[in-house]
Amino acid sequence: MSLAGVCQRIESQGLFVIGAARTSTTILQNALNDSRDIFLFGEPAFHHDDGNGDFATRYNAMHRSWGNQENKSSYCPPLFGEDASWYTYLERLAETYRYVGSKVVINPLLADDQASQLFDFHCRYFYSSHYLFTFRNPLDALMSTRGLAELNGGKLATFAEVLKSYFVVVQLFFRALRNLPHVEVVFHEAIDADTFRKLEGWLGLPLQRAMDYYCNGKVRHYELTAIPDADRSVVAEAIDLYEKFKHETLAGFDLIQIEQNSGHFEQNHYTALGQLSKAVSKFIETIDA
Repeated sequence: MSLAGVCQRIESQGLFVIGAARTSTTILQNALNDSRDIFLFGEPAFHHDDGNGDFATRYNAMHRSWGNQENKSSYCPPLFGEDASWYTYLERLAETYRYVGSKVVINPLLADDQASQLFDFHCRYFYSSHYLFTFRNPLDALMSTRGLAELNGGKLATFAEVLKSYFVVVQLFFRALRNLPHVEVVFHEAIDADTFRKLEGWLGLPLQRAMDYYCNGKVRHYELTAIPDADRSVVAEAIDLYEKFKHETLAGFDLIQIEQNSGHFEQNHYTALGQLSKAVSKFIETIDA
């Protein structure tokens, strides 16, 4: 069956965790994969995959190169006599699991293009799926992203590049919230047992052990003083914007379908969502400039 045909059959079973780099996407994926009703691949980048018939070979080799042990989040099981395309595996897994999908990470380089391609792809093939965004304090995400790249000998993105990619994902969340039918969000610092009770209602299945995956003692936190003087003001601005974003999102947005025109004469005309969307766009423009 074709890609479009398969996705049409299983799109209501789709579940995708989306976040910027180092925003706790992995731990959330693992917590969800603890359920016998969920199977999420780890960063397979379906939206960039041509659908070649060697998906498991490529996917498993990628996770081995990262040093990952085999589990649901990092291993595609040999479900067929020969290898197959990613959507063939997804279709087969959908016969066993209530939800199937993946974790998706927007990395610092080319974040705008990644977010745009991801949105278009998922609207086309997984419109009715469930989308769970995850966010973490941008200071911690920033330092963790650069620290991991340095540890692995990779290209070290600038402070501006990491912060821009982070808020590109915030914009992507706003876009998904306004246009897709099933969108939720969690904030790493605010996750507790009640978070997963709400997600249980959203997904319609139990997640009894999900909270057991979270341990604040294993999460490293950073101080603003760790940022060089030249970049400290923009990072402080990012933190302030994040706190406003988190506060308003957890409070719940009203009237999200109002078109938030950017030409209003009065600032109080905006809803909280419209004001945040405008502030995030302005912050990204400032970084680009």
